Amino acid sequence: MGQLSPDGKWSWDGTKWVAVAPPPVPPARNPFQQIPGLRTGAAWKLAIGGFAALLLIAAISSAAKQPPTTPTGHEVAQVSSSSAPVAKQSTEPVAKPSPTPSPTPVPTPTPSPSPKAVATSAPPAPAPPPPPPAQNTCGAPANPWGYNFCGGNLIYSPPSNFCSYFNCIASFWKSTNGYVDQCKDGTYSHSGGRQGACSSHSGELRPLYSP
Repeated sequence: MGQLSPDGKWSWDGTKWVAVAPPPVPPARNPFQQIPGLRTGAAWKLAIGGFAALLLIAAISSAAKQPPTTPTGHEVAQVSSSSAPVAKQSTEPVAKPSPTPSPTPVPTPTPSPSPKAVATSAPPAPAPPPPPPAQNTCGAPANPWGYNFCGGNLIYSPPSNFCSYFNCIASFWKSTNGYVDQCKDGTYSHSGGRQGACSSHSGELRPLYSP
């Protein structure tokens, strides 16, 4: 053989390095063959084998009768955690809260300007009509009915405010059986043409007329 490499795996054959084949591995030996007497086929080998089988069976039976060992706290925790029911995740859809609608802004009403009163000059008041010409009552007191002593119709039903314009006697509205006439003392009676008219006022003077 040529020169070997330092690791003993290569050999130089003069031209190149050639891989060295590994040495053959010797066959495995039975350790019992190293004991003197076991190399022979003596009958006592059967007795030893049977005794060993009995020991093995006894060991298996003893192990089966032993109570199971209690797991440690760490193992109990692992068993408890693994046996605990796992909460199932709900697949039902979750109702999403509807968004709260934002309040719609209410427009602020713009106050309309109040019209300002414009001072205007008042039109001139019309001139009052000229007063009617005074009626000729022929000496009778002025009154709104035009009663007079000039002539016309006798007055049998004077208005209720007659005595506001004429000087009536106390019994003017008690004795209403005649027409209105004037007594001699200037008072007025409602019993004209009847007996006893103006008896307490010097007698009758003249009747009063309506136009």
